[in-house]
Amino acid sequence: MKSGSSGSRDQLIEAGGAAVLSLPELSRERIAELVADMNTKGFGVLPGYVQPEDLARLRSFVEGAVSAAGEQYVSFAGEEPVRGTLLQVLSKSPAFADLLHQVYESGAGAPAPDQSLYQVLRCLKGESGLKHALLFHYDSYVVTALLPVIIPTEGLTGKLVMAANTRPIRSSYLFNLIDKIILDNPVTQFLLRKAYRSGLLKLTQIPMVPGNLYFFWGYRSVHGNEACDPDKIRATALFHFGDPHTNSGLRKFTGRAKTRARVGAAQSN
Repeated sequence: MKSGSSGSRDQLIEAGGAAVLSLPELSRERIAELVADMNTKGFGVLPGYVQPEDLARLRSFVEGAVSAAGEQYVSFAGEEPVRGTLLQVLSKSPAFADLLHQVYESGAGAPAPDQSLYQVLRCLKGESGLKHALLFHYDSYVVTALLPVIIPTEGLTGKLVMAANTRPIRSSYLFNLIDKIILDNPVTQFLLRKAYRSGLLKLTQIPMVPGNLYFFWGYRSVHGNEACDPDKIRATALFHFGDPHTNSGLRKFTGRAKTRARVGAAQSN
């Protein structure tokens, strides 16, 4: 994989009438390389996707939120709780949405669905943060883009770990539901954690660098994060796209894992 993004950083995203964020232009060839890495290595990365000065403002937001939560775990879902931050600007960026659409289409071999992005900001700290370590899961969305905001550099750093591309995109929500029931139950989780900690289960470990943008097939990959030292902050923003079971009647009947992306709202994000 090439170490940098192709093209210049001359694409300005407007917020409130002022240019506040520049994103790199990416060629179709660079996106194809990214998808190839996702298919072969399990993940792809765009180094330096967000500039340090833009990331610094988001770090301040995270530190304030963690402080307000008593130096414990806190998370924010959707764009409203992060209004005025880099994350809101990204979620409204046509260029960023187009990037996720192109990744989806390259990987799924089908047109991108008319859906919005779904975003989450996770801030791990304290004893409550430790409870979120090694919770293995599949995402409900085909594409996951992860932006590290604050990552410890010493001790337990909360590495992303995964068994990449362990299942296809299921043709039916029923098969997806069966996968999740098997994976999400306490016995499976206990066995996976024990096997990983003992070294019997070999997972891809991904050390993360703030400002880089990491992509993987969240729907297809079993993944979680290692523990982070409780006196440090590990903050990551996740952008999800492409829920393949939005219109499932079974899903609506069970009420399980309801879709959080808005259908028919791709352009409004």
